[in-house]
Amino acid sequence: MLTLRYFDNAATTVLCDEALKTYADVATNYIGNPSSLHQEGLKAKELLSLKRKQIASLLQVEDSHIFFTSGSSEANALIFNSLIWKMQKQEVILSNIEHPSVKEYSHLLKHLGWKVKTLNAPNGCINVQDLKEALSKNTRLVSLMLVNNVTGSIQDIQALVSAVRAFEQKAGGRKIHFHTDATQALGKIDFNLKKLGVDSASFSAHKFHGPRGVGFLYNTDRSIMSLSRGGLQESGLRAGTENLAGIAAMHAALEKSLQLQQQEGDRIRMLKTMMVHRLGFLPMLSPKEHCSPYIVAFSFPKLPSEVFSRMLYDQGFCVSAGSACSANAKQKGEGILQAMGFSSELAKSSIRISLSNYTTDDEVEALIQAITTIYKEHA
Repeated sequence: MLTLRYFDNAATTVLCDEALKTYADVATNYIGNPSSLHQEGLKAKELLSLKRKQIASLLQVEDSHIFFTSGSSEANALIFNSLIWKMQKQEVILSNIEHPSVKEYSHLLKHLGWKVKTLNAPNGCINVQDLKEALSKNTRLVSLMLVNNVTGSIQDIQALVSAVRAFEQKAGGRKIHFHTDATQALGKIDFNLKKLGVDSASFSAHKFHGPRGVGFLYNTDRSIMSLSRGGLQESGLRAGTENLAGIAAMHAALEKSLQLQQQEGDRIRMLKTMMVHRLGFLPMLSPKEHCSPYIVAFSFPKLPSEVFSRMLYDQGFCVSAGSACSANAKQKGEGILQAMGFSSELAKSSIRISLSNYTTDDEVEALIQAITTIYKEHA
């Protein structure tokens, strides 16, 4: 039987044992709705409050700034949908390498009368000066991702936020909301939300070995209003009964991932360095510096990416030909790579390899050998 080796952790990760056990325990023992006033409801509400505090503590932020969602896409949507309430349609700044859950909002906003400016990101990095030049008295939102999901490039969000704050002071102090999609960062790289200075950030549990369908929004801006109305859950920002078992499992996964990040971080970096060195015959699309140790993108110009990834899958390796969060993932990944300045040929032949703290040395060695063999057969 073919051994499956998983290298698509930027799309989703396997559920860790701690999260699975916690999910089963909470789903079994907490039957009440946190909004109900009977004893079982109060018991559930108490656990929900505890998990909010524990997650906030892990991130070193206030628990009142944590809002549970179904994942990063919904967390991003809460920020962007809030713009629809504003009577005056002004300006939003994005980069052209954002995740589809952010980038696709440009069409809706333009239709509604907003002006959307997109920043270039050569080799995956946004230039602070480009942001400074894009800012204007009409800018109301800047949304730039922390870690790119295709190549792993890391933005200097702190410097970008500083540029926005300096502009605010110069322009008279009117607030510009700064949002970051930090989905690929949590449990993978060191960062501090308060030091970054962002107003909001989005996260998904299934990127750090938690369950799918649960995540959270970090938000400090009280002016953000939900477009989707219902109950008063999550302080009115996100209506609907909270996924208590999923939230508890997410906390367990986050706690474990942050522990492993410290223990396993150096090992993962060494594995990626070895991979980059041994596969040096392939063009590497990920930047050498300021890049997540968990993501590396290569190109194999002799084969289209879907063919290359299928050949690897036939040997038991799961890799990605683009972002998984799109109905047409391959073209989305290609578009981001071309926006970074790569040729169409390199973009169409790209594959993304993404590691996790559970990736073994033997699995990486086997992948290197499989890619090398395919290369020799088709060079």
